[in-house]
Amino acid sequence: MNSSHPWAERYRENTTPWDLGETHPELSRRIATGDNVLIPNPNAKRALVPGCGRGWDALAFADAGWEVSALDLVSELDELLTPKLTASNSKFICGDFFSEETYLQLIADGLFDLVFDHTFFCAIPLALREQFGNQMAKLIKPGGHLCSLVFPIGRGPELGGPPFGMEIEHLSNSLGKHNFELIEKSPNWLAKNGRAWDSAWVCFRHKTG
Repeated sequence: MNSSHPWAERYRENTTPWDLGETHPELSRRIATGDNVLIPNPNAKRALVPGCGRGWDALAFADAGWEVSALDLVSELDELLTPKLTASNSKFICGDFFSEETYLQLIADGLFDLVFDHTFFCAIPLALREQFGNQMAKLIKPGGHLCSLVFPIGRGPELGGPPFGMEIEHLSNSLGKHNFELIEKSPNWLAKNGRAWDSAWVCFRHKTG
């Protein structure tokens, strides 16, 4: 991806307020307590983290035993993440989540058992939200899961974005025609971490048949 891309500029300037500087604490807590969806097994071991940024969450999944594909538009993140991910049988991919070229690169080793969204859905233009659901249906195996930290809840459309306001129903609507079912919805009590807006944890399962 061209280094002149606006997201790349934000990283160079270190103006990345979405970056917590650590794995999101709710994700850390759930991995530590053995959340069944977040623990890999011989039949579920491939995970995708789109919009991975500096990779805090992607690395947490890799450390938990997942084979992670960490995706971002910013090519400069390659140097930071590739050495760390390669050591865990994982990889960084630079590309556009919505492009056919990136899609083919992502599924070269098969579909995903788990996709984790943290400040990706809320960063994409609103016009791409339906396409987000289309891509998830193509990327996630039947029986696989999409887990998301829904954020920023309650942010009005008049404030624009990114981040654009995100509610659970926005994600549900994006996935609506693709045979996903919401299997967990819970407040994220560790959400704010200095952020102005609330969030929630949700998990969808890609139904079989």
